[in-house]
Amino acid sequence: MFLVMLGIGCWGAEQAGAEVAVLANRTNSAQMFNLFPAGERSRSMTLAAGDARAVRFSTTMRVRFGEGLSQNNLRLTPNSAYYFTHALDDGSLQLEQIDLGPQDSGETTPVLRPGDGQADATVISVKLLVDEDEPTHRRVWEPRLRQRVARASQILEAHCGVTLKVVAVDTWESDNAQNDFSRSMREFERRVSPSPAVVAIGFSSQYQITKGRVHMGGTRGVLYPYIMVKERAPNVRETERLELLVHELGHFLGASHSPEPQSVMRPLLSGGQQRGSGSRIQFDVVNTLLMAIVAEELRHWGAKSINEFSGPTRKRMLEIYRVLGAAMPKDPAAKRYQQLIGRVRTPPLVEDTRQVLRALVRIASSQEYRGTVDSPAGARPDSKTLTDGQTNRWIRRAATVALRIDSSRRAQALLLALGIFADNGDMLRTFPPTARFVRRTESEAERRSRVRLPSRLAMFGRQDLAKHFFVSAHSLVILGSAATRGAGLAKELLDARDGSGFSFADMAANRAGMIFAEHLLAGKISVEKVSQDFRVTDYMVPIADLAEGLGIDTLESQFGGKEMSRLVAELARIEERILELPAYAEKHAATTD
Repeated sequence: MFLVMLGIGCWGAEQAGAEVAVLANRTNSAQMFNLFPAGERSRSMTLAAGDARAVRFSTTMRVRFGEGLSQNNLRLTPNSAYYFTHALDDGSLQLEQIDLGPQDSGETTPVLRPGDGQADATVISVKLLVDEDEPTHRRVWEPRLRQRVARASQILEAHCGVTLKVVAVDTWESDNAQNDFSRSMREFERRVSPSPAVVAIGFSSQYQITKGRVHMGGTRGVLYPYIMVKERAPNVRETERLELLVHELGHFLGASHSPEPQSVMRPLLSGGQQRGSGSRIQFDVVNTLLMAIVAEELRHWGAKSINEFSGPTRKRMLEIYRVLGAAMPKDPAAKRYQQLIGRVRTPPLVEDTRQVLRALVRIASSQEYRGTVDSPAGARPDSKTLTDGQTNRWIRRAATVALRIDSSRRAQALLLALGIFADNGDMLRTFPPTARFVRRTESEAERRSRVRLPSRLAMFGRQDLAKHFFVSAHSLVILGSAATRGAGLAKELLDARDGSGFSFADMAANRAGMIFAEHLLAGKISVEKVSQDFRVTDYMVPIADLAEGLGIDTLESQFGGKEMSRLVAELARIEERILELPAYAEKHAATTD
């Protein structure tokens, strides 16, 4: 009967995102090298001359290249780009990092996915359309365009792990009196809906393109749901039409114009480059990195626009666009992308939560807390935690910082920040309903620095109870009461079957954290009061009489019964005890730390 509860969901689902780096080959021959992810078997990878490929990872990875005495090892930095070249003095193979501006420091570790980092491709749904001026029958143009999109998909997948899937095909009526591309584009946007796809790609034959520098295609930015290209042009080969489509898809995925003449992102697709023997469509290394970064936002976090990108992602993209803009000062593309991303504003609650969280980190880094920690009984020799009295002072200090925030958001910001801080693992960061908010609030580099701090919150000398308490309070702000209660119970039931056993102490901390959040959000307890006299014993019940480590058989025999009535009754009894605590009673008992 307990298994029914597991459908509610549980903490700790493996949804962790990956970092990316890009390797390019700027030599005249193919280069083979080995990748060494920490804790994994090495993998070999080969780059053809001129190729650039994204490598995804989540733990430390080193690249080994060269032969004999010239063999080298290099650790990859996340969100960076590298290229193979030959040294001028002795011709040895080198792997150089491209300077793309500053970024957060900190170690990260890559676990390469199967298939040279290209597994688990992000699928983008596409709607194909032609206007009424298309001269051929549908049985001719549809296979032709499907094949072009399929070839474009192969190019994108090889570079950044994105594939295209045609889910709809349609037509639209274009204005025959119009021969300006920008106006034709606006007309396409008005008359066409991308649904059921993510992006609508229109192939317009409305008017013939003449010779000279003309606008052959366009989209308005990263993940903008419309792309239009001109199909009616004389003496243009299919390979060149493919190159145009890939160029615009690159813009859709965040690629800007490149000064590299062999890149598909060069500003002018001219010169018959796709007519030479053995010619290939290639992205340059920097734009491959930009597309790979966007692909990670799509793959792991389901972003639908740049407004949903995490703060660290937007910051890194801005840094790269500044470098591209400096390299091509007369080209407007990189500046346009800077403007688009620069307009995105972080929600006030994210900024408020970040303010409280950073204050907590500063407290944890101070000598006051680093030098006065206790080790609870049964803890590992290197484990350190705070006493309840220190935790009391910690929470009061955090609440004092929250008092500086707008009154409409201060309670939420305090609860959200305490949850992130108490979660020294990746529970909130990987649980899908909470992951996006947490990632926007704290970068991966900030998280790595935070979890290395020796001090931790504790309740009754136990760090795990404080984690249950504050993570549950955080979750209630985002999920609400019913979903948080269900998720916490499902987690304990999983532990009863496969883990450390069902713990009523953990459940008490879960419910106590939720009740604390409910009262704080409802204004029954003020942030000012928390800042003045928070005490663990006022908000958390003693656990000495609460059973722990119960396996599924024991749990069913002692607390099963019809519709889990005994378990429900025990949890209700615990909640009654919580509501009798001084924080919630009409008269607060006088206690001291």
